[in-house]
Amino acid sequence: MLDAKRWMIVIKDEIKTNQIANYNWNKATNKHDITFSNGKTFSYLPGNVIVMREPKVLKPENFIIWTTDGQELFDIDWIYEFSDGNDKYWHIEFKTYEYSYKKSDLIVRENCLATPKTARVFDYLKDVSGLSKLPGSEGEGKILKKYYENINFVSDSSALYYYLNGDNNLNKYNVEHIIFPFGCNKSQYKAVRNALENQISVIQGPPGTGKTQTILNIIANLLLANKSIIVVSNNNSATANVLEKLAKEKYGMDFLVAALGSVENKTAFIESQTGRYPDLSSWRKDVSDRNLLREIDFIATQLQKVYQLKEDIANLKLEKHDVELEAKHFEEFYDENVDDFNAIKIRGNIPSEKVMMLWLEIQDRADRGKNLSLFQKLRSVFVYGIANWDFYKQDLSKIISVLQRLYYKNKLIELENELSNIERELENSNAADENILEKQSLEYLKSFIEKKYDWKKARVQFDSDDLYKNSESVLREYPIVLSTTFSARNSLNSRTTEYDYVIMDEASQVDVATGALALSCAKNAVIVGDLKQLSNVVTPEVSKQSDVIFEGYSINEAYDFGKNSFLKSVTRLLKNVPSTLLREHYRCNPLIIEFCNRKFYDNELVIMTEDNGARKPLKVYKTTPGNHTREGGLLNERQIDVIKEEVLPELNMDLKDIGVVAPYNKQVDALKAAIPGIDAATVHKYQGREKDAIIICVVDDYNQGFMEDSYLLNVAISRAKDNLAIVISGNTMPKTGNIPDLVSYIQYNNMEVVESKVYSVFDYLYKQYAEQRWQYLKNRRKISQYDSENLMYALLQDILKDYTFLDVSCFTHLYTVIKDISKLTDDEARYAFNPGTHLDFLLYKKLGKEPFLAIEVDGFNYHKVGTAQHERDLKKNSILEKCDLPLLRLPTNGSGEREKIIAAIEVGMS
Repeated sequence: MLDAKRWMIVIKDEIKTNQIANYNWNKATNKHDITFSNGKTFSYLPGNVIVMREPKVLKPENFIIWTTDGQELFDIDWIYEFSDGNDKYWHIEFKTYEYSYKKSDLIVRENCLATPKTARVFDYLKDVSGLSKLPGSEGEGKILKKYYENINFVSDSSALYYYLNGDNNLNKYNVEHIIFPFGCNKSQYKAVRNALENQISVIQGPPGTGKTQTILNIIANLLLANKSIIVVSNNNSATANVLEKLAKEKYGMDFLVAALGSVENKTAFIESQTGRYPDLSSWRKDVSDRNLLREIDFIATQLQKVYQLKEDIANLKLEKHDVELEAKHFEEFYDENVDDFNAIKIRGNIPSEKVMMLWLEIQDRADRGKNLSLFQKLRSVFVYGIANWDFYKQDLSKIISVLQRLYYKNKLIELENELSNIERELENSNAADENILEKQSLEYLKSFIEKKYDWKKARVQFDSDDLYKNSESVLREYPIVLSTTFSARNSLNSRTTEYDYVIMDEASQVDVATGALALSCAKNAVIVGDLKQLSNVVTPEVSKQSDVIFEGYSINEAYDFGKNSFLKSVTRLLKNVPSTLLREHYRCNPLIIEFCNRKFYDNELVIMTEDNGARKPLKVYKTTPGNHTREGGLLNERQIDVIKEEVLPELNMDLKDIGVVAPYNKQVDALKAAIPGIDAATVHKYQGREKDAIIICVVDDYNQGFMEDSYLLNVAISRAKDNLAIVISGNTMPKTGNIPDLVSYIQYNNMEVVESKVYSVFDYLYKQYAEQRWQYLKNRRKISQYDSENLMYALLQDILKDYTFLDVSCFTHLYTVIKDISKLTDDEARYAFNPGTHLDFLLYKKLGKEPFLAIEVDGFNYHKVGTAQHERDLKKNSILEKCDLPLLRLPTNGSGEREKIIAAIEVGMS
């Protein structure tokens, strides 16, 4: 007989090696001569026989193998792998017998830890897992490390395989139909599709954007595909939220869920089984499932236009609010500096763009030191309809200010008209289909579930042994498993059970070792979190220990325990993984969440809430100046008094609807003692919660560790639905930082009078102006004159990527910046109010619009000492110095502009 460890012969697609006594290739006939064990010899054409030799010897411990009928193969000594270039065949030597298989007829999981690169990353995670602190555990990472030490096999079909390898060649799937029984919007539609079409996907879920709703829609579609799902989170509250939503009367799907993980949860699950299904008779539908699915597909496609219209409306409302608010601030400047020209009669409503063009034409005259010509006046009368001759007798600066005011007025009319048109279009669209999509999707899902389960019969009940020995049966009955991230592998038998999907919620709070462990038990993964909110806590001591361990491994920095949450690690490592930001926000008052949007989310959120206008949603309370902190800065009784005596009476709400966020437990305890019934807690304990009103109690003087942590502040603010109050020290506030930004944002939005020598920057006005000015100059072939400004603008935009609290305005009139002219000489005042006097660039704080740094680009020859321009430069220097506005001059023949600008910004921040 042929040695099956050296030969593999397949005749007409059947393995015959164990029946063959001798093989010979007959060169004369060009045929295979095969002698069988019965002594008979047959000749075969080349196409009917595959002969393979020199097998690759594989270690059986690196594989888990099942036959297609689900039987696992045990007691294997050796595996011999043969290949013909297309297919692979295995000869398996068991302890008591041998057998040959075509590999495609087996279900094989290969141990990716057999690869040195993968094993090195896994060994690092094992080492560093001892640093992981488990929620509510005193044992720190000891248990987690034991879990790692017990793992000697990681399947190449698991999502963990791709994470350990940093492999971006992930599987993609074709999904024909998607349902949305839990509602939908534009971002959620994209997120659900990405999750179903990709082996690994990421969902970034800022506060109030329907993260749980998105997870539930993903689960619904996976149920239709008969997939098993494990939903994990670092805490039980997030997974409990999923169960709570499924258990609502409208859905009634909690009977599909097994809340496992901890021993306590497993016991509770075993004891809660009733042995029966709920009555699903009302879930059966007579309508054809195929027709219903087609209708769902059609509606979902039609709704894309509705989603876009809603986004356009939300963005227009925000733009309109910004213009209205800036126009109010401009009115303050206007009332103090310009005569009233309300009597001006204008032909029709001039488009704001034409108002801007007239401003540009007049500005061009002012820049050249000329007054308006008769031709320009006549042209203005006929083209723009401004026939008031007294108007043209005024200083050009006042004429420009009138046009600026007119621009705001007409722009607001245009925005209102555009908003009305889109709202009408939405009314006439298929907006009602949103409810139909949800209703029909739910009907389809329920009908599918009703047919799948033989619910009229008794339901199988499992005991604790079944969770390990009969995991597949448990999953068939309960396709949705809930667990903590830490316990994911131990919910069922991790050796025999591989979930189709793991959905990891709050992944930004999961460390890399714990997150990787959860990925080991599923083929596909959906990673959900928010990189702009609280991350997992790594203490300084743990960080040092982590650094020491990491230095011992030559692996990608994305795995670094001390520097990455699991969400951050995945986004850094797997760059081709599709990531969806849930943009539509539904929780907070627009003015509350808009701070977070501009400060933390780069204006990417679409705010769908409305301001009811009942009262100002934002307010700052300052204590009297002085040192009011006690207990080493951990307690501030004065701020508690302010909350008790000022904030709460003004809010006039039930205490149950109010939350107080403080940095220290001592302050929290003191608040609870002083105000019985108040819900006070640290930020970490407020993650995932919301209140009608939130009071932020800073405690000490602009604490660098608490509120200067952007993640903490983002969470604290975004808990507030209707009202946000912040109680701060009355002592001198730093020039820059999160709290100063929040305070100035509130003051700007509330139109509060702030002692200042400068006006807030009219950024909307000057951004529109700058865009048209560049085009105006370009069309008149003057752009070369401003090449240096163009280059400087590009440089500033690049620099400000690292100083995101700042923005830049171009060609800002000096007189719109200076508020206090009391210290200016008459000559300086005349120069300041000359319409041709402007600042090349003005850096200002984004959120409060306060001027921060003026920058002038000086042509070397034009600004020489002794020239008229040099004299004007000296005046501008003096004016800005008297207004406490720093000025940086950059000659065009100089160098090191980037370094000089950065240095000036850093000085302004100190």
